[in-house]
Amino acid sequence: MRPRAGFANVYEHPERIPAETFQTYLTPLFADRQAIRNLERWFASSHNCSQTVAVEPLLRRLEAPTLIVWGTADIFFPVKWAYWLRGAIPGARKVVELEGAKLFFPEERPEEFAKALRAHW
Repeated sequence: MRPRAGFANVYEHPERIPAETFQTYLTPLFADRQAIRNLERWFASSHNCSQTVAVEPLLRRLEAPTLIVWGTADIFFPVKWAYWLRGAIPGARKVVELEGAKLFFPEERPEEFAKALRAHW
């Protein structure tokens, strides 16, 4: 498999990402047997939100102003979780949805992300 095809789930435009970026992400994941086992464990639990739900009591005590920015095309973290976080964190004011954005949107859409951050600050 070519790296770009493998990253299509997390990037809107993997064709625009430099090859060095893929190498930076992939090299540590396959560095040794333990790294590979860790990756396998992560894949096995990647759709399990129990850890996030387990810390809900702590999130409910978080009074810090909190911005939640979410990509609407993120297949790993559906938008419903952004609103769950907003409901769980008292300091959360709003959810900023980036239409069509995927998991690595801060790399692909830094201007939009920075605009949301500046408005929040």
